[in-house]
Amino acid sequence: MYGAQTSFFPMLVEELRASLPNVAETIDQLTACQSNEQRRLLLRQLGALWYRQDGEPEVLAELGLALAELHGVEPGVALSELLLAYGAAREEQRTREWENHLVRRMAELKGLHRIISAANSTLDLDTSMQLVVETVAEVIGVEACSVYLYDKNSDDLTLRATHGLNSAAVGQIRIRMGEGITGWAAREGRPIAVRDVRRESRFHLEPGLGEEPFRAMLAVPIVLFSIERFHLGAAKLQGAITIQTYGPRDFTAEEINFVETVAGELAFFIVNAQLYQQTDEQLHQKVRELTTLQQVSKSIAEQLNLEEVLKLIVAKAVELSHAERADIFRVNNDGRLALAATHGSSHREEVPPFIAQAVSEARPLAVHNAFNDSRFPELAAVATAENFYSLFCMPLRVQQGRTIGAICLYTREPRHFDYEQVRLLSTFADEAAIAIENARLYDESLRALAVKSALLQEMHHRVRNNLQTISALLTMQQRRLEPTNRGALALRDSVARIQAIAGVHNLLCREDIGVTTVDAVARQIVDSARLSLAVPDRPIRFEICGDQARVDSREATVLAIVLNELVVNAMTHGLAAEGGTVVIETAQQDGKITVELRDDGPLHPPPPESGGGSGLGLHIIRTLVTEDLQGEFSLATGDQWTIARVSFPQREIEP
Repeated sequence: MYGAQTSFFPMLVEELRASLPNVAETIDQLTACQSNEQRRLLLRQLGALWYRQDGEPEVLAELGLALAELHGVEPGVALSELLLAYGAAREEQRTREWENHLVRRMAELKGLHRIISAANSTLDLDTSMQLVVETVAEVIGVEACSVYLYDKNSDDLTLRATHGLNSAAVGQIRIRMGEGITGWAAREGRPIAVRDVRRESRFHLEPGLGEEPFRAMLAVPIVLFSIERFHLGAAKLQGAITIQTYGPRDFTAEEINFVETVAGELAFFIVNAQLYQQTDEQLHQKVRELTTLQQVSKSIAEQLNLEEVLKLIVAKAVELSHAERADIFRVNNDGRLALAATHGSSHREEVPPFIAQAVSEARPLAVHNAFNDSRFPELAAVATAENFYSLFCMPLRVQQGRTIGAICLYTREPRHFDYEQVRLLSTFADEAAIAIENARLYDESLRALAVKSALLQEMHHRVRNNLQTISALLTMQQRRLEPTNRGALALRDSVARIQAIAGVHNLLCREDIGVTTVDAVARQIVDSARLSLAVPDRPIRFEICGDQARVDSREATVLAIVLNELVVNAMTHGLAAEGGTVVIETAQQDGKITVELRDDGPLHPPPPESGGGSGLGLHIIRTLVTEDLQGEFSLATGDQWTIARVSFPQREIEP
C-alpha cells in the first residue's frame, strides 16, 4: 500500500493516522512506553497488524529503523521483532487459507461420496439426480442447482431434477442445443461461467422456471468421456448441470472442477441407468416372447382348428413386433397360394407377385421402402392401396424342405427389421408351419382312417355272413335228426356258438372300428338265445345292467362264446322246467372288468330229464377265460341263485 519512498518518519506517521488509525495508535503506545519488554511486545503487535493491513515489508523495515532511533532501541532488535511478527502473521494467514481449502475439499469429497453411494445403491435415475443437485448446492454454497438430460431424438435438453427452482417444471422445460447458457455449454462441450447473467446476451430466461432472482450461473456439460470434450459427439453428451446464485459471483477453478467431477460421475450413472432400463425392457420383451410362444405352442398342441391357431399367430406377431398388420399365406392342395389368416384388416383377394416370388424362391424378403423398390415396380401401388411403407416376408418351411406358405409383417413407418425381429418372425413362421403341417397330416389321417374303417366293417360283414351260412347249414343238418338225439343236441350247441361269434361281428361292422361294449355283446347273445331256445310255456326274463365296459374285437369274440355257453347252460338246465330270470351285470373296478351271470334256477324244479352233461361247455369257458382273457372264472350255486362270474383285466382302448 505504501511505497519505499515514504522515508521520513513524521510524514509516515501523519499518513498512517489518516489511513490506518489503529497502526498509528500502536505507534503512539510504543512512544509512550518506557519498558523494553513492553516495547518489544508492541513491536510484535505492530508487525502482525502491518501484515493484516497489507503493508509492504520494506516500509515496515524503514519504520522499524526510525522507531529504534527514536526510542533508543537496538535497530537489530526492532527489525527482528517487526519482521518476525510480520512473517508469523503471514504464515498464520496461509495456515488458515489451507485449513479453509481442506475443509472445502473435505466437503467436496463428502459430497462426491454421497453421490457415488447413491449411484451404487439405486438405479432410479430421478431419485439419484435429485440427490446430486441437493448435494452440489450444499457443497458449493449456491441457491440453485439443476440437471438436464440430452435427448438424441429431439436434439434438446430436458429438465429432470432441480433444487432452488420451480420443481413443477421438471419434465416440462426443454432447451434447444445452443440456446441460453445451458444449451451453449452443452453444444460447446465445456464449462461456461457467467458472473452476472443480466449482462450476458446469450442468457435466455425460461418462463415458469423461476430464474428471475438469480444473477450468477455456471453450466457444465455432462459428458461420458470428458477427456475428449473438445471432440464432443452427440453419442457422448448425456446432459448438463447448472448452478445459480442470487448475487453476482466469480466461480473459482476449484468450484468448476468439482462440478465437472460430479458431471463425470453423473454421466456414468446416467449411462448405466439407461443400459439397465434397456436391458430390463429387453428382458421383459423376451419374457413376453416366450410367454406368447408358449401360448401358441399350447394352442397348436390342444386343438386342430387351423384357422384359430393361425389367427392367434398373426395377432401375437403384430403385438410383439409392433407392426400394424400381419398375414399368413398357405399353399393349398391344388398348389395355389392363398391368404390363410390376417390381423390388421387385409382385404386382398389375390396374392401379390412379390409374396408369391418369396414363397417360390423360399427366401426371406425385406422391403424398407415399398414406394421406391426397383425389384417390384408394382409394389408402390399395393402399398398405397393397403397403407404400408415397409414389409418383411418369411417363408414357411417344414422338415422335408418344402415351402408351404409365408408370414408377412407390414408397418406404416419406415422400419429396418433387425436380427431380433427377424429371429422372432422366423419362430412364428416355424410355429405356423407346424400348425399347417399338423392340420394336413390330421386330414390325411382322417381320410386313411375312414378308408380303413370301411374296409374293416366290410370284413366283419363278410365274416358274419359266412358264419351265418355255416350256422344255417348246421341247423338244416340238426332238423334231420331226432330232437333228443345226442347228435342233434351237439349240433344245437355248435349252432349257438357260431351264432354268438356271428353276433359279435355283426356288432363290430356297425360300431367303432374293432371296439364294442360288454353290454352290446350280452344283448346280442340274449337276442340269439331267445330266438333259438325260448319256449312260450316256459318264459325266461332277461335283465342286462351295470357299467358300459368297452372291449376290443378279440375280447368281444371270446366273451361272446363264454356268455353264450352260460346263457345256454342256464336255459337248458336250471330254467328248463318252468322258466325264470337271468341277470347279466357288468362292473368296472380297480382296472378289471367283471361280468356276472345269475339265474334263479334253485327256486324252480329241475327239468324232467336232467341227465348230467358232457362238461364241454364249462371246459370251453375256463379255457377261454384263463388263457385268452388272462382272467378268472367261478361258478357257485346258492339257495336262490346260481352265479357264474368272469373277471379279466381291462385293457387301454384308444378313443
